[in-house]
Amino acid sequence: MASKSDRTQLGEIQPWKVKTVSSSVEKQWKLALAAEPELMEEERERLKTRPLDRSRNPRRTHQLKGGLAQRRIGNQVLEQWQHEITGPARIWYCPDKKNRIIYVTYISLSHPKGTEKHSG
Repeated sequence: MASKSDRTQLGEIQPWKVKTVSSSVEKQWKLALAAEPELMEEERERLKTRPLDRSRNPRRTHQLKGGLAQRRIGNQVLEQWQHEITGPARIWYCPDKKNRIIYVTYISLSHPKGTEKHSG
């Protein structure tokens, strides 16, 4: 079996690490996993292998806009993305491209209120 460095030299892409940004988000992940285990395992795999890939459905994966477009994680400001897991279910995450880490910032099986447009 090839070592990790051998696989990297052969052109294999290393998976992203997936981390939650807080105990609250960790709890959201566990609740979503308990409610939809297969769906959430698929989502974890997507985040590990192709978190920025929009080719399958560009409307379902995109960077958030306005005040949600970026988020401070530690000492860096990262883009914040959203993936529509199902019609109402969403996951928000910040990809650290340099270190190949996905920081999950929000998970909900219902539509997040923060992205709704308010009519005056």
